[in-house]
Amino acid sequence: MNTTTITKAKWFWAWQDDKEEAWLRSMAQQGWHLSRPGLFGQYTFSVGEPREMVYRLDFIQSNKRTDDYFQLFRDAGWEYVGEMGGWQYWRKEVKAGAAPEIFTDVESKIQKYQRLLGFLAIVFVPVALGVFNVRNLFGTPLIPGHWIEWVFTGIAFLILAVFIMYIFIFIQLWIRIRQLKRL
Repeated sequence: MNTTTITKAKWFWAWQDDKEEAWLRSMAQQGWHLSRPGLFGQYTFSVGEPREMVYRLDFIQSNKRTDDYFQLFRDAGWEYVGEMGGWQYWRKEVKAGAAPEIFTDVESKIQKYQRLLGFLAIVFVPVALGVFNVRNLFGTPLIPGHWIEWVFTGIAFLILAVFIMYIFIFIQLWIRIRQLKRL
């Protein structure tokens, strides 16, 4: 059996995009080239010659991408690989040992994380409202001891867990932005 594609699952947090880029580069060095990023950390790779490729990620919502956005990258020699949840995947072959960057200054990197924070803030509002108002979301009166009480309690804990995760993500992105500002 000759395998020409593989799918790998690997989780990275939003502030770990440099680690994700390094992993994708190491896969290309082994002859596995990203053909499609997928949701929830699913990556599809195609087999090829081992090459020294650099991968870079940008965050921009799909509705904000324009032809000018893509043309800017293409003019700089970048190949578009795909999108996963607002993250745009670009690659370029390494020439003369220098790994190219899509962001040439620290402020552009900071803006990438700020765009991500803005997106998450929009999504955060319904989650935050859900934490404080889970029972009223469904408009169902609760009967103590009834099975529906357990369902709503479970939903409340799930929403609370998502709320806590969002707070964690906000803090980590804020820390990443602060680190970049010190450079």
